[in-house]
Amino acid sequence: MENLVIKVQSRETVGTGSATKLRAQGRIPVNLYGPSGNRSLSVDKVDFRLLSKKIAGQTTLFEIETETGERVRSLIQEVQRNAISREVTHVDLREVAKGVEITAHVVVRVKGESFGVKSEGGLIEIVVDQVAVRCLPRHLPHEILIDVTDLRVGQSVHQKELPKYEGVSYVGDGDLVIVACVGASKMDETEATPEGGEAATA
Repeated sequence: MENLVIKVQSRETVGTGSATKLRAQGRIPVNLYGPSGNRSLSVDKVDFRLLSKKIAGQTTLFEIETETGERVRSLIQEVQRNAISREVTHVDLREVAKGVEITAHVVVRVKGESFGVKSEGGLIEIVVDQVAVRCLPRHLPHEILIDVTDLRVGQSVHQKELPKYEGVSYVGDGDLVIVACVGASKMDETEATPEGGEAATA
């Protein structure tokens, strides 16, 4: 992927009023957290939208460039959106130091058509859509790609069975189910279960 750079500006004032004024000017409040200290910044909303399209939901390092020309390698930590319009209202970034290991959440994606789907009427369910990894910045994968071709109904892929990437270790419970192939009736039952409740019984 190309070297991604996005320009930012420093914020001299913070708070709700200041953030509202920034958004009215077409800018998004940004907080940058890192070993050199935390910074209050802002970014043009169109520039951030273009960056988001280039990243396309992947875990990707990029550089922010301040008005003084300083560049800092960063990673998106959190994006907040308006509940109704879905417009981005705030962004948290994490500074990434060269040569220092980081822990980051990487999106899970699947490839292939599973045996369970093709021959047994099953469905692929991504149980966990992101997993935590630890690695040097240069080894950070954009995504965790799982081949589900041989997966049958009732089978699953656990975290300890995820693909190996150079210099990357997975953080957390190795027995955690990441992807499962479930019967269609099981999926229907799950979707019909009210949130926080149990499936109704006859």
